[in-house]
Amino acid sequence: MDWHGTTLAGFDELARKYGTPFFLYDADLVNRRIRELRDALEGEVSVYYAVKANPNLELLRAVSSVADGVDISSAGELDQALRAGFDPTMMSFAGPAKTAAELEAAISAGIGCISIESIREIEECARVARQLGKRARILLRVNPLMPNKTYGLKMGGRPVQFGIDEEELPQAEQCVLKHEQHLEFRGIHVYAGSQCFEPTGVIEGTRNTLRIARELEARSGLRCRKINLGGGFGVSHSEGGRELDHRELASRLIPLLRTYREEGVAECEFIFELGRYLTAEAGIYVTRVINSKMSRGKAFFACDGGLHHHLAAAGTFGAALRTNFELRNLSRPDEAAIVCNVAGPSCNPTDLLGVEVSLPRPTIGDLLGVLRSGSYGFTASPLLFLGRPTPAELVRRDGEVVLGRRSRTMTEFN
Repeated sequence: MDWHGTTLAGFDELARKYGTPFFLYDADLVNRRIRELRDALEGEVSVYYAVKANPNLELLRAVSSVADGVDISSAGELDQALRAGFDPTMMSFAGPAKTAAELEAAISAGIGCISIESIREIEECARVARQLGKRARILLRVNPLMPNKTYGLKMGGRPVQFGIDEEELPQAEQCVLKHEQHLEFRGIHVYAGSQCFEPTGVIEGTRNTLRIARELEARSGLRCRKINLGGGFGVSHSEGGRELDHRELASRLIPLLRTYREEGVAECEFIFELGRYLTAEAGIYVTRVINSKMSRGKAFFACDGGLHHHLAAAGTFGAALRTNFELRNLSRPDEAAIVCNVAGPSCNPTDLLGVEVSLPRPTIGDLLGVLRSGSYGFTASPLLFLGRPTPAELVRRDGEVVLGRRSRTMTEFN
């Protein structure tokens, strides 16, 4: 078994040193994906890393030398990104419930653009900026009228908590103009949704976003010098690894963006904010088989890892339908395959890392790997559920594996 250069002996050594379960992230692969995407887009779009997908500090430090910027959604992520070495002027801050303290932290740090999600937030941002004696750089996040059916998880085109409804933009524009002494309008932000596998869907969404920007400029006189096109590029966690073809997307997107610049603001910066697409493939969750049993004709293998560490793999984080993440028997890859169920250690019947999955027959003590676990794993899971230690997070950078976050017991959180 080989996973991005890590052999069975390598996994055994990591398990002995750090215990199981553990996450391993390949920062070199994340950086390679960023470079490949940016190269395909010929520099027409800045590639921001969405911290929410995986905020491990060592991973962020590795990414900071390659990504154009970061997308954050809290003061905590702001602090983490600053610790990692990101320039605050190259940060985008979105979220429907920013507190006054978070707005103060963002404005004080000089964040490049705060995505405003409501008319009330325009007023609040202006109030905080006035108190600080600074101008806040803002984008208006827009909830478009047009739904985009190609996205698996839709975050626009319907009643949602995100952004200002497109039909309310004229009122929002006037509010910005009223507070222009304290607000520096930079442009707009439209995030249509997540898990889009069709380039056509991204193209349609981009056309719609550019239309919204043109109409806003014509109506208000404001100029869009920065347009956040969102993200949500699709990447599958299941066998086969289906993902959006970024080369096909680039071939159709580049002419569209160049034409827009020629007809409008030549210096307009476009942004994609991407998380899962960059990190999913670059992570593996390693757990050990503790027990095995047959139950009414079905084989079950119970492990020390499960939904408390990796909620997404158990099918209960942002998934409309449960699908198995790709599983590997790291210890016995050449054993004959059996159809089995891989369970976690909790008393919750949904604690299953694999349902009726084909896997080389495991034995107690074997290491199993959950592939494509680089996003929405550790920090998107109920880590204190069950009272078991949290998994160590390891990061490989320039070929060397380092400890990115140590394991902690429940009492260490008291």
